[in-house]
Amino acid sequence: MNKKKNNKRIILERRFVPKGTVIIEEGEAAFCAYLIQSGSVLVYRKKEDNKITELATLHAGEICGEMAIIYDETTLRSASVKTLQDCNLILITRAALKDKLENSDPTVKAVAEMLVKRVRETTDSVVKLKGSKEE
Repeated sequence: MNKKKNNKRIILERRFVPKGTVIIEEGEAAFCAYLIQSGSVLVYRKKEDNKITELATLHAGEICGEMAIIYDETTLRSASVKTLQDCNLILITRAALKDKLENSDPTVKAVAEMLVKRVRETTDSVVKLKGSKEE
């Protein structure tokens, strides 16, 4: 799907991903986020003992993988994502998002980065709390 806006071409890639596929691995470098067009995914972290801590289930209309591409280019994935159903996903590249953020109000960019930082801190706290309850 190609869209033109302000004489710039934004290319959105669609992908079909079968149920049970890990589309994002915690700790890997990030280059894109995914808009879920259909289906659902599980966002999770693996603890040292390989037990899974479920963080969220996302459905059509929601985005996964955005935190690592908003913050900065050295940020690694903070969680893994696995498809719970067959999914149709739209790929949003770091470059496309960066272009949009750079062309937006600087306050919007600052707020987005601050929100990502807070969500990461909250996620870390939740994982620690869930871990201490299970032990």
